[in-house]
This record gives sequence, structure tokens and C-alpha cells, in this order.
Amino acid sequence: MFGFDNSNKAIVHFLGKIKDNKEAAKLTHGEVRAYARLILNMVPFLDIDKPEQVKFLLAAMSSPGLPHYDRSFAAEQILKLLEEQEQRKLNCPDGF
Repeated sequence: MFGFDNSNKAIVHFLGKIKDNKEAAKLTHGEVRAYARLILNMVPFLDIDKPEQVKFLLAAMSSPGLPHYDRSFAAEQILKLLEEQEQRKLNCPDGF
């Protein structure tokens, strides 16, 4: 898709910004929700071991009514899932 290499690196930056936004210091609710919806739309094109868990957290992040802390927590959990996936790949580069 337009030279996109399915790399998760593309979303880590945005999730990091959301994770660090516990008190709305940099991003508004609308901006966080927009990022979550955009990332959610890209999940099928990413290399994610647990896409259903990531989709759930992104859908929650994009829903109205959540405080910034909850959206930040969800972003942090997605980053943990991606980090665990990366660690598994480093430990078992053949996928076994």
C-alpha cells in the first residue's frame, strides 16, 4: 500500500505521544481520538500478533467520554503489546 512496509514503527511515535498526554498537556481529546481512529484503520496493514486486543484498545481510545488518563493507559498497553511482540521476535527470529 503506497510503499508502506507494514512496520509498527509508524504508530509507536503517535502512541507514545498519547501515552505521555495524561493531563492533556499537548493533545486534546479530539486529537487523541483522531489518532486512535487513524491507527485503528491501519491495523490490518500492520504486523501485529494480537490485533484484536489492539483494536479493542484503539476503539476504546476513540470513544467519547474517556478521560485523558484512560486514553493514555490504553496507548501504554498497546505499546507494551508491541514491545512484547518485538521481544519474542528477537528471542525467536525464525518464528518458532
